[in-house]
Parts: sequence; structure tokens; C-alpha cells
Amino acid sequence: MAAKPPSSRLRALLRARITRRIDELHLNRADAAEELGFTASQLTRLRADEDIFSLDRLVEAASAIGLAVRMTATRPYG
Repeated sequence: MAAKPPSSRLRALLRARITRRIDELHLNRADAAEELGFTASQLTRLRADEDIFSLDRLVEAASAIGLAVRMTATRPYG
């Protein structure tokens, strides 16, 4: 089985943070989908942690609900 790309982990972390923020805001399903610019089906898939969204799309959704996304690129040292 092929290794997952590094962006897969980043997308998973961002999906989890978006889901947590939706819960913090007490948004119902319809309001959350509207705020994120998702369909109801896409919101369900986000909550199921399905890896269907691009990193760009997740950053846009995070921003829409008040999250700031920062990225740091570092050189790994072993």
C-alpha cells in the first residue's frame, strides 16, 4: 500500500479543527453548511472525516467560520 502524502495529515488536522469549531459555535447542520459553503452532503462527509476536500477548500472553510490558518515549513532535523 502506498504511503499517504504529507498533505493528507494536514487535511485531517484541519477537518478536525473545523468540526470542533462548528461544535463550539453551536451551529446546526444547515447553518454550518451555509457558513462553510458546503452542501449538506459535504458537511456529512466532513464530519465523517472523509478525505474529499482539497487543502485550499478546507482553508477557505476554516476562514469562513473564524479560524486563522497558519503554515510553517521547516527543514527536518534528525
